[in-house]
Amino acid sequence: MIPDATKRTEAALKRHVAAIMAGDADSVMRNFADDAVAYTSEDTLHGQDAIRADIESFVNSTPEGMRDNFQVVRRDIDGDVAYITWKAEPFVLMATETFVVTDDKIRAQTYLNMESRSA
Repeated sequence: MIPDATKRTEAALKRHVAAIMAGDADSVMRNFADDAVAYTSEDTLHGQDAIRADIESFVNSTPEGMRDNFQVVRRDIDGDVAYITWKAEPFVLMATETFVVTDDKIRAQTYLNMESRSA
């Protein structure tokens, strides 16, 4: 039997990925807690406003065809933690993301993308 926390985390991750794939920043942001934090290789983003700016930048600058090439390579979910690796070649060679989900909202996220120089 899969624990309830794992089921909730899986549902939150599915909502998040679907919203990203749809390019809908408002739907993406509904997945984050008000006091969420996102850790990137460039910065630490605290709260809805900072995360929204980053999400909107990503959604608005996604090259045509990138979403069509999105592929999850690995997905592990254990309780309130989810870890994925994905790619969208030739645009993103590999990316990793970790999510901590509580109360059906993303409370913390880490991500690192290895972009192709030819993209």
